[in-house]
Amino acid sequence: MQRKTFEGFRSRSIYPKILIVFLLVITPLCVLSLIINAKGEAAVKQEIDNSIGSKTTYFVDSLETEANRMYEHQQGFNLDKDLQRLVYVDSTLGRFEWGETIKRLQEKMEIIKTSSKYIESVSVQMLTIGKAISNKDPYYSLDREAVDAFMNQYREKGTSIINVKGRLLLGYVNPVAILAQKKPEYIIFIQLSVPELRKAMAQFANYPHSGAVLIDAERKWTIATDTDKEVLAAMNRFADERGDAGPPGETRTLKVGSTTYLMSYQYSSVIDTKLLVYIPEREVLGDLDSYRIWFWVLALLSMLIIAVFSTWIYRLIHKPLNKLVFSFRKVEDGYLEPTVLPKGQDEFRYLFEGFNSMVVKLKELIHKLYEQEIRVKNSELKQLQSQINPHFLYNTYFILHRLAKMDDIDNVILFSQYLGEYFQFITRSGASEIPLEQEIKHARLYVEIQQIRFSNRIDIEFDPLPDSLREVPVPKLIVQPIIENAYKYGMERKREDGLITVKITGGDILRIVVEDNGPGMDDESLLQLQASLRSSHPEKEMTGILNVKRRLQLQFGKTSGIFVSKGKDGGLKVELVIDRRLSPEIE
Repeated sequence: MQRKTFEGFRSRSIYPKILIVFLLVITPLCVLSLIINAKGEAAVKQEIDNSIGSKTTYFVDSLETEANRMYEHQQGFNLDKDLQRLVYVDSTLGRFEWGETIKRLQEKMEIIKTSSKYIESVSVQMLTIGKAISNKDPYYSLDREAVDAFMNQYREKGTSIINVKGRLLLGYVNPVAILAQKKPEYIIFIQLSVPELRKAMAQFANYPHSGAVLIDAERKWTIATDTDKEVLAAMNRFADERGDAGPPGETRTLKVGSTTYLMSYQYSSVIDTKLLVYIPEREVLGDLDSYRIWFWVLALLSMLIIAVFSTWIYRLIHKPLNKLVFSFRKVEDGYLEPTVLPKGQDEFRYLFEGFNSMVVKLKELIHKLYEQEIRVKNSELKQLQSQINPHFLYNTYFILHRLAKMDDIDNVILFSQYLGEYFQFITRSGASEIPLEQEIKHARLYVEIQQIRFSNRIDIEFDPLPDSLREVPVPKLIVQPIIENAYKYGMERKREDGLITVKITGGDILRIVVEDNGPGMDDESLLQLQASLRSSHPEKEMTGILNVKRRLQLQFGKTSGIFVSKGKDGGLKVELVIDRRLSPEIE
């Protein structure tokens, strides 16, 4: 039972409690750090998205502004007098005047060209005379391919940027001719500078492997800063799916192959184009990913440090505490010996020294109390033993007196012999314990004395004593008082057929049963006697059965004693129980 209790104590180790306490402290901090890190990462990512989106919006807005400015230049150039003279009265102009007119037109076109870095050249296609003028070339043949492409697109959707063999042209016609449903006399073209557009797009897509794509709404032309075909195909597909939907500068992620891109998309209704800016997510959030990795490394390292520190605390506190508890368990088991002191000069050494001092004092105190208790028991046993002898002596002398008074000389002689042997047995040894065989023999001698008294009208039957019980030590004079009680209360008024039986059985628990067939006791008297036998308080007048019961319990403990009940023939059944398992050694 002690081992089970101790194992239960060990199973409730303090180590997991220490570990749990540290984890309860560090876990909220780790969770809070993780939340802060996640919020910071989200904020940084949102800032990056906003930055990319704002750059995209700014570039589209700047393109729209430049396109509007170009359109205004075209409108103003449309009303130029030199242009009108050259288109409508070209045949009437002299050579000098014609040359001066072309020179002035080139100068004006050069001014338009220099007004924006996105303008490659400015030209006028004069359909009435089949010639063209540009800021670079004073007089050349009509660009029929460009004119036809512009007119086809103009009829379908109005003014927009057209692609003619890799040239991006922004055309303008006189609206009066269109309203009059006439064929226009001339078309003003501004050729956009693709290198400058690509250069401007590359400036805000300056991360490694990033890029920008400017796509015509009908996919007739594309300007890209990257040459990766897979990425360009993915961007084109996305642009087709999105169309002109979505808020300006919208940012989202797009996975191409094994790479995830942060992508900003915006549609321009002014120039009917779509701009896509894409940056590899790892290039932008790479540091954030490393921070996240370092955070988990730090968290795992913290857990490891907590486990190591908890183990150290466990060894520092629980090991000596466990040893001290084990020493207390040994004290509970009756092992009152000091334990080995720990090596350190800390509080545990003070506890162990106090424990050893307590054990020594407890051992001395128990020894003193044990000796005192034994002396008290021996004194009480001797006192109880002394009560037996006078009690029996009174009864025998009364019997001897009656025999002498009756002049029964033969029985007086026999009775005197038995009485002498009886007192010889009592006075021969002062030991408080004798073998059971001698105690039964003495009880038989007592019965012989009583047979003389009752003139052999009461039979006594002793069961054979088992050999294994012959040498069992029992207190002196425990059977004779019970038989005496049977004679006195059960047989005295029995005129014939009286019977007393004595049976002995047992091993570690010895049972001696004395039963008579007398009139017995009424229920009330029997209950009173049973209550007296169960009581732990000694009676003022202690003789007979109560005397024997007290002696048995003093020597063999509370599980021993005397139990009375009605016999099978109506008499009284008295059972002596001796629990030899708890028998102390009494000197």
